[in-house]
Amino acid sequence: MEYPDLEYYENNDGQKEEVRKILKNLTLYNFYEKIDIEFKNHIESEKCNTCNEKLSNLANADNELLKLCKAVCNFILNNDNFQKFCEGKSCESSCTDVKFRLYDHVIKINEFSPDIKNFYDALNSISKNAKFEMTECLITNFDQKKDEFRHFKYLYEFLSNFLNIRYKISEKYNYNDKLYCRYIKEFFKFYNSIRKNCTRGSTYKYCGIFEQIKTKLITNEQLIFIYGKCKYEKTSCTPDSIIYDDIPCLKDKEDIFNIPEANSDLKNGLNILFNAAIPVVSISTIFYIFYKVNMF
Repeated sequence: MEYPDLEYYENNDGQKEEVRKILKNLTLYNFYEKIDIEFKNHIESEKCNTCNEKLSNLANADNELLKLCKAVCNFILNNDNFQKFCEGKSCESSCTDVKFRLYDHVIKINEFSPDIKNFYDALNSISKNAKFEMTECLITNFDQKKDEFRHFKYLYEFLSNFLNIRYKISEKYNYNDKLYCRYIKEFFKFYNSIRKNCTRGSTYKYCGIFEQIKTKLITNEQLIFIYGKCKYEKTSCTPDSIIYDDIPCLKDKEDIFNIPEANSDLKNGLNILFNAAIPVVSISTIFYIFYKVNMF
């Protein structure tokens, strides 16, 4: 399964794949890679027969959801090795990443709610029978439609990735820095596209993370960091929309000498002022030097 998923990335400017490539080096996606290897383990075990029982209505034994159930069953049974997935981060965070990645696989294979319920019922039954030690990491059915979960995933992954990215953006503003900044810019556009869904009284489950992102970026002055390091400024998301102060859409800061011809008067004025200042400074400097010499 291709990741990072950047379907919300609207601009087809050739940078999308470059952004995807550099994001794969982030901690979250390195973790996904490890988990995906575990989820491809198709070793048969009698202890995983619960998958066959709970998913007996599926067409055949080659069904991808059934295969995934057995692979995750093996992962649960080999729970002794779970600590290797806690490297560099808390087990609680690792557990959440596992659950997100698993549901992402499930919803892309099968969107039929009863089948998904049976899938998770099978894994929870296996967990109990295996005396699953990671009691704080219970297998979780997010119970969301595909589009709703996709929004949830994008928000969750940005929240997980942001601090990792923040410390990778250097003072040099090199090509890699620009790619990280582009990811932030495109995410802010996506964030604003679902803003209307997270008003008071909303029932969308992803709105909790929506608010977490807003709080995290505002309270820690992360927006100031983004404006400065990425050379962005806030702008409206569409021509007829307002500019939000919390999580705005972003655009490149304008270089005054690269502004279109419509602003030529302003540029000419600055050029005149700059050119006029040169002789004044030069004459003043000459008089100052002359005065200092005569003092001796």
